[in-house]
Amino acid sequence: MKEKKIDRRVLRTKRMLKENLLLLLKDHPIQKISVSRLCEASDINRSTFYTYYSSTMDLLESIEDEILDTLEEDLKQFNKENSISQLMSSIIDYIGDHKELIRLLFSSHGDPGFLNKLIAASQKWTMPLLQSKYPDYSAWQLNALHTYIVGGCIAIIEQWIIQGFQQSEKEISHLLENLSYSTAYGFLKRNL
Repeated sequence: MKEKKIDRRVLRTKRMLKENLLLLLKDHPIQKISVSRLCEASDINRSTFYTYYSSTMDLLESIEDEILDTLEEDLKQFNKENSISQLMSSIIDYIGDHKELIRLLFSSHGDPGFLNKLIAASQKWTMPLLQSKYPDYSAWQLNALHTYIVGGCIAIIEQWIIQGFQQSEKEISHLLENLSYSTAYGFLKRNL
């Protein structure tokens, strides 16, 4: 079976739309960015836009999906190797390589539901591992532990972003690793 060849013009158009949406997000919340405004900034007509996306929010969600796909790959690797150090390094390295994108997505101009998508994606991959590794704990307890740790990690990452990435990627990665490990260890040891 032949693999479908992707048209470079399509890729270029999608990339241009994504780049211009991100530029507009610097000054306007996603809810205030119209398809007309985005098409004008991208120098394309609306019918071209609607060939690929149904709305500006749909385009933003496609950007978010790319990030979630990367996170999913990191979580799959974590499930294989069970290395929280590697997981945190991968996530923080990605953020470091895409600072402006992440800053916009975490801002008030981005999708307010994005953080919930991050938590749900991480639960999908880490809960089965936790349940198999700690069968004496209920799914509710492990889910609470997971939510607590991920919520804390997201809050620290948000603070790092807001403060302009003052700490190095290595410092943040190490901090998240230590806090996650200490929290999990303390909870699991105390509740055995």
